[in-house]
Amino acid sequence: MAAFAGCVGISAAAPLEVDYQQSKINVDVHATIDSFVGELDKYTATVDCEPATNLPVKATVSFDFKDLKTGKPDRDAEMLKWLDYGSNPTATFTLDGWKQDGTTNLALGDLTIHGVKKAIQMPVTIQHDGGNWNITGEAAFDYRDFNLPKIRKMLMLVVDPHLKVTFHLVGKTPAAVASK
Repeated sequence: MAAFAGCVGISAAAPLEVDYQQSKINVDVHATIDSFVGELDKYTATVDCEPATNLPVKATVSFDFKDLKTGKPDRDAEMLKWLDYGSNPTATFTLDGWKQDGTTNLALGDLTIHGVKKAIQMPVTIQHDGGNWNITGEAAFDYRDFNLPKIRKMLMLVVDPHLKVTFHLVGKTPAAVASK
């Protein structure tokens, strides 16, 4: 956290204008039968980038679970029931700072799902050329940590509680947008 606080004061961070057409967020789900990848077709990403440190200094990503599509409308409806969607419609990640692990940047932050907030860390790769940014990473977690029950159907079919969220955010800071 101290390293993050130091980054904020170095120079002015610039807001990233996320290109939602090129960006994506997916959730990999493994099951006894019928594993799938859920894709978000709508989400909000607010990111402030710091070119001097090559890292975002502020970031919040949130989405409404109704925008997570698995390719099967019936499965999507069951997922919303399982999530208690009426009471907990959204998921949010808020960046708190960075940690270096060898050559890997680990984003530190809070993930809130089903009304439960958990601290997580995830490897993130960041590339930028002037004001053009590509931010890629993945977060692995156990949905039971968010007070969600293990999913079983017909006693033998199980959805693995270990999920992987992958993301790729593409965008430009105002200087890059102005030079177009």
